[in-house]
Amino acid sequence: MSDFDFQRIGLVGAGLIGGAIAARLARIMPDTALIVHDASPGNAAYVAERHPNAGIVAGIADLTTCDVIFVATPVATIAQQVIALLEIPNCTALIIDTGSVKQALVDAAAKSNTDASRFIPGHPLAGGISAGPGRSSGDIITARPFVLTPTEHTDPEALAAARALLERLGAEVIEMAPDAHDRILALGSHLPHLIAYALAGLGSEEPGALLPTSYRNIAAFAGSDPQMWADIFRANGPELKAVLGEFKKRLDLIAAMADEPEPGNLLDTLTDAKTRIEALENDG
Repeated sequence: MSDFDFQRIGLVGAGLIGGAIAARLARIMPDTALIVHDASPGNAAYVAERHPNAGIVAGIADLTTCDVIFVATPVATIAQQVIALLEIPNCTALIIDTGSVKQALVDAAAKSNTDASRFIPGHPLAGGISAGPGRSSGDIITARPFVLTPTEHTDPEALAAARALLERLGAEVIEMAPDAHDRILALGSHLPHLIAYALAGLGSEEPGALLPTSYRNIAAFAGSDPQMWADIFRANGPELKAVLGEFKKRLDLIAAMADEPEPGNLLDTLTDAKTRIEALENDG
């Protein structure tokens, strides 16, 4: 693996992210063989068609000869797939996953008694509301950073190889601890989706034609795949509950300020929030 010469790349999971990986590989590494496996033969065929040198296999055992394998299945099944790949006899492939929750995954790998040194937990941050390979784009891999969350079990050479491959595909690679990743995603992704689902339910009795754009834009995230988000909420439960607690406190604080006779504290708080979001937008 020292020369980072990836000739055969495996892909387990042919959904939105799997399709994006295939599309990006087709653009940057068209001569590299892509071997696709998915529980849905239709999805596997669709994603394989996106790469000029792709094939389909019926089971993960058929990925033994791959140099690297991406695991892009739903969060609830990633640990099972990663462990199964690590247990394949004579398989030395680097394994990179793409799930949005990392700590539970690395804990499962550590408890499996398998050699997880060639497993690199990862997560491309540019997902979206849509699901399925039909909505995937290679830009998902490059539009936002691709986070890697190595642990003390990670082989440094495997980590370097994963970084080299992702950077070759055009991704900005950022490394952080699994729990740090989960805290950031709880605030930046999981909580907004939780709010959207709650808001969509809250407005279910109101006349739809009278619900304005502000409601629709926020609640739109409830159009995401419910099964996927149920799995994510459960997998990242501790971090999500922690950030939700802080969010509730801030809601209560702002509501209390609205009851004050003078608008100073409320105005200062709202102005500070506006300044922060403008700075965030300027940072890209």
